[in-house]
Amino acid sequence: MKALIHYLDYINHRRSLFGYRRVLDLYNDCGEVRIELEALGAPEILAGDGEYTREETEARTNEWIDAMLELERIEAELTA
Repeated sequence: MKALIHYLDYINHRRSLFGYRRVLDLYNDCGEVRIELEALGAPEILAGDGEYTREETEARTNEWIDAMLELERIEAELTA
């Protein structure tokens, strides 16, 4: 769950920079977290618009995939 927590911290930090006072909770705001996380999986974001090396891009992509899989497990838990 490390990757998902890392992304959730990033999402909440970014939201605070733009004036959102409400912190997203993984279990209560699962849908919003999914929307934010899917947006962060865009190729241009994962590759840093070409600024990252192939190895860095692969590592970032793998971490994003891990976070998505962890989120899917939580969603399955919540709907069970």
